[in-house]
Amino acid sequence: MGNNDKNAADAPKEAILHTATQVRLAKEDIFFGPGKARLMEYIEKTGSMQEACLEMGLSYSKGARMIKKAEKQLGYKLLERRIGGSGGGGSQLTGEGRELLKKYRQLTRRVQEDAERAFEEIFGNGNAGQD
Repeated sequence: MGNNDKNAADAPKEAILHTATQVRLAKEDIFFGPGKARLMEYIEKTGSMQEACLEMGLSYSKGARMIKKAEKQLGYKLLERRIGGSGGGGSQLTGEGRELLKKYRQLTRRVQEDAERAFEEIFGNGNAGQD
């Protein structure tokens, strides 16, 4: 194998042009997006706000503020919280919280699918500005 072969193998692959969408929900302000959705998924998985925040690298107070802001905008609770004690504390999503998360994921999938279809129609093979 010659030097040219080695250099070609080591060369980074060229990135492919693609869409990168994010869906956020708003009322008076933006109050819900990918970060809060991920936090809620971790809470559902772990049963704990503290563990979910640790998983995401957030302080507990930051996570609590994120959830409270969304609850204020929505006008309903996203979490049921149990205070610690002999049985331990914990958090779980309310029915409304689970439904919001489910609908948010559906919307996100639909927006991504629509964006990919539009991208194909507009850009074709992904070469921006090249035919």
